[in-house]
Amino acid sequence: MDSVESQLKQSINDLMSKKEELQAVFDMAANGISILDHNGMFLYANKFFQDMMGYTMEELYTESCISLSSPEYAAASETAVQKAIKYGSIQNFRKVCITKSGKHLNASMSLSYLKSRDEIVMITSDITQDIKYQDELKRQVEIEVAKRTEQYEIMCHQSRLAAMGEMIDSIAHQWRQPLNGLGLIVQGLRHISDNDMLNKEMLEEIEDEIMEKITYMSQTIDDFSSFFRISKKKESFDVINSIEDAIRLIDGQLKSNSVKIKIIFENGVPRNVVGFPNEFKQVIMNIVHNAMTAIIAKDKKDGLIQIELSFYDGRLNICISDNGGGIDESNFEKIFDPYFTTRENGSGIGLYMSKVIIEHHMQGSLTVQNHNDGTKFCIKLKCQDLQ
Repeated sequence: MDSVESQLKQSINDLMSKKEELQAVFDMAANGISILDHNGMFLYANKFFQDMMGYTMEELYTESCISLSSPEYAAASETAVQKAIKYGSIQNFRKVCITKSGKHLNASMSLSYLKSRDEIVMITSDITQDIKYQDELKRQVEIEVAKRTEQYEIMCHQSRLAAMGEMIDSIAHQWRQPLNGLGLIVQGLRHISDNDMLNKEMLEEIEDEIMEKITYMSQTIDDFSSFFRISKKKESFDVINSIEDAIRLIDGQLKSNSVKIKIIFENGVPRNVVGFPNEFKQVIMNIVHNAMTAIIAKDKKDGLIQIELSFYDGRLNICISDNGGGIDESNFEKIFDPYFTTRENGSGIGLYMSKVIIEHHMQGSLTVQNHNDGTKFCIKLKCQDLQ
């Protein structure tokens, strides 16, 4: 009998020791741990939860997880208790609690229902600082995005200004010949008039020649105006037509520097893509103008720029190659960097903007390599019928 009593006493002591250990674990936990009845009333709360909410255990006996919620979360808290009982548990339920001092606290709670005891174990984490950090991080991201957007817009503007300068130079080249022609016609009119050689047929011939030159000059201005009209939305356009339009913009400079340009494509090559046609023309003009500049710098007498279109692996490939001597190997990794240039008066944003337009605006790719005695830029785009 004494042995049984001794064993019983030992078991009770062991249970008390285990209870004290569990109590210590509960109180030392880095989260609030509480026991609720099926109505959400507090039966027990560890020290962490009491300190977090500012209540003593005696005060919590008259409170519930619903009454400690801010008014807008009271109904949701009651529903969370009911769902925990119905489904056995509910994880990471977020709400705002109000402490005894009136402070609002962002909390994440997990509830687990103990069916055998008809009780709910609730673990509560204070996530106020996490939310503040996330909000601050979000704010910093928004500020950084705004800065990058502003920087991008500035670069777009600079790129357009640089292109405008090149275009004005191109117009000067393209207008020089028809203006000279108009000047010669005017001088010729005076000579014809002085010698009484003017008749109706000759006037009509002169008129036709003058109108041809004026139409050409007018078309140049229309091309210039169209090029700088910013596209608001994506549209389907013919790549070859856009390439020809872009070349026409600097055709005068190409001819005056004896640089030939050749477009090669096979019949049946898909021609339509979806994107921003004016931005695409800007890319073509940037690359062709750079090729022309490289050829002039090398003083090539047989300057050639070749644009070859092919269709491979579901993509339209546009490769622009020249015989301008190629790019120094040390510059390859920097060639698409903003403000990097090897030209004395270059802006260093043309190729950067070209890469942004092709890869970000048109979901394509733009790469460069040295090829034979020059440089080769390759653009890959998804065709419209494969979108």
